[in-house]
Amino acid sequence: MAEDFSTQGMLEIYLYENGQLLERLQEIVLEYKDEECFDEDSINEIFRAMHTIKGSSGMFGFDSISKFTHEVENTFDAVRNGAAQVTPDLIRLTLRSRDHILDMLDGSDTEETKAESEAIISELK
Repeated sequence: MAEDFSTQGMLEIYLYENGQLLERLQEIVLEYKDEECFDEDSINEIFRAMHTIKGSSGMFGFDSISKFTHEVENTFDAVRNGAAQVTPDLIRLTLRSRDHILDMLDGSDTEETKAESEAIISELK
């Protein structure tokens, strides 16, 4: 018999899984605070986390989260391709982005949240 997943149940899974991805992202960044220690696997893991959050957020209709994580994903894609470097500013922005995504997952969709998204995106670019 197929399991019956309610919308609420799926939302809980979405929140849990994204929370786990963001927790892992923080572990990676804090483990490799020194930008010279970031290896290819770590960069790829951060990229995949952002890619997964972007996709699942879009699937659930959380467009603001999807659009924001897309920008972080693009930044790490540039790092993966050698077009950008990991710097202390990128490390700071990555942690700031992580905290911001957590705020958005908690349901914050205020003008202040939108302004913070725009500020971080501007700095990423």
